[in-house]
Amino acid sequence: MSTARFYGIGVGVGDPEMITLKAIKAFKELDVVVLPEAKKAEGSTAYEIAKEYLKESAETMFVEFPMLKSVEARKEFRKKNADMILEHLKAGKKVGFLTIGDPMTYSTYVYILEYLDGEIPVETIPGISSFSDMSSRFNLPLVMGEESLKVISLNCDTDVIHEINSADNIVFMKVSRNFDKLRAGLEATGNLENVIMVSNCGKETQAINFDLTKLEEADIPYFTTLILKKGGINQWKKFIS
Repeated sequence: MSTARFYGIGVGVGDPEMITLKAIKAFKELDVVVLPEAKKAEGSTAYEIAKEYLKESAETMFVEFPMLKSVEARKEFRKKNADMILEHLKAGKKVGFLTIGDPMTYSTYVYILEYLDGEIPVETIPGISSFSDMSSRFNLPLVMGEESLKVISLNCDTDVIHEINSADNIVFMKVSRNFDKLRAGLEATGNLENVIMVSNCGKETQAINFDLTKLEEADIPYFTTLILKKGGINQWKKFIS
């Protein structure tokens, strides 16, 4: 009977102490640790967060998920990565794919799952996403009472004003590439003062911004999330130093 098992493990967004006990237990079982990176030899943020908990004998395998415009080119990379992972699984190994935040929230992990046939057991271990971490870290309620919440992956086609008008609270992720568009939408709807934006949450380089007017898009780090609370954010700033 094969001992192969595929794990998707969320490691949160920066603070190693936020990794779950279940994830740490799984780390001790892994023969191979898969580490996604946007560019070859760029390194893995997920690895830096989790490395103190990983088994020393585990093999590390970096897999590239480049941000290509061509859908077909992206699919080719994903298929190639899935094939490499399948080789280890077919050899009976326990393989863990580490993800920033949560494995089921805008994660490259799901692109590997698409190529698995269901015969090999899969276990997905949730991690804390950036907006959940931000909310708790800064004592900022995401939703209260009957309020609504939307999570938006910002891109060039996003209708920012429509999204703002359709919910009480909005999480905007991936804001670094379309920050100017987002800021314009916030200004047009009168919400520039109702936001908190955090870059590199939980890391030594963490930066908090309430005033977006003086920021340049080119200076926004990739790992940046913005939370808009249309009901106002000032009352919660007392908890944020």
